[in-house]
Amino acid sequence: MNAMSLTQAAAQRRSFGVYARVLATQILYVAPLLWLLELLQNQAWKAANGTFGWVYPDSPYQWFSFGSMVLWVGAVFLMWTLHYYWFHPKQYRLWTRIGIASAVCWVGEWVGGFMAVQLTGKHLQVWPGAALVYVSFPALFFWVSNVIVYHLLTVYGADLTPDYDSPADI
Repeated sequence: MNAMSLTQAAAQRRSFGVYARVLATQILYVAPLLWLLELLQNQAWKAANGTFGWVYPDSPYQWFSFGSMVLWVGAVFLMWTLHYYWFHPKQYRLWTRIGIASAVCWVGEWVGGFMAVQLTGKHLQVWPGAALVYVSFPALFFWVSNVIVYHLLTVYGADLTPDYDSPADI
């Protein structure tokens, strides 16, 4: 059997139960950590630029919101789904994974902000002065760092991935 056949066979053996179990674990542990990282990133943006990079107009705190946790649950869902069903079975290299996942999550941030306004009439986040309103192009830098932290936490840190998974080569 060649390497591609072995990879495809392994991908077919993986069950939805494993996917769902690991996703639930990652949501419980990783999403809150990424939310805290977001708070630090917004503080760093303010330290560098004098104003917050993104605000939460419907939050009494303005610079953070507990409601934004739903975006982090969505981000963990996106990153784990990409990894489980696409990146690992096709053996994507680490920097390719980081680039694709960062772009997908960046678009997901815009979609999440847009959908929040459309469905609830309330904003999750707004980037003042940004052409896309719910996300800014500099946010790609933050998404790259978030995806790297996600990878470090789930593969190298607390091993929140199934046994079949091993750290990808750089």
